Amino acid sequence: MTNRLVTIFKFGIVGVLNTALDALVFTLLAAAGAPALIAQLISYSCGVVNSYWWNGRWTFQDAGRQGKKNEIMRFVITNLVVLTLSSLILYICNSILGWSVVMSKILATLSGMVINYIASRYWVFRAEPIQGSDPSSDANERSAS
Repeated sequence: MTNRLVTIFKFGIVGVLNTALDALVFTLLAAAGAPALIAQLISYSCGVVNSYWWNGRWTFQDAGRQGKKNEIMRFVITNLVVLTLSSLILYICNSILGWSVVMSKILATLSGMVINYIASRYWVFRAEPIQGSDPSSDANERSAS
């Protein structure tokens, strides 16, 4: 349980950095007159690059992780799904419901964070079970180092 909390804490720190980078880029682009969905695509992409770097090297570091090729493919798929869903939320809230772009972006970001954590922990950065280990143990728990 302690390792799970450490992993969630690390993911949260990386998430705050990603969100800050995303928000900064989004704000600059929106202030420059870029359409909200274009600003979303670019700002989210900046956060994705930052996320892969820090989550792969710090949050979910584990010698038992699967190969980089599978990991990168799963990371890209996850983030394309999250980008699509968060953009849809942004569009619906801002363009259809008439919410402010800031409130729309906040809801889109929070929704994306939840989906991204679940996919990252259980699919993208998952550890391969060690042969001979207890199958009832959670192979996805990370060391606290």
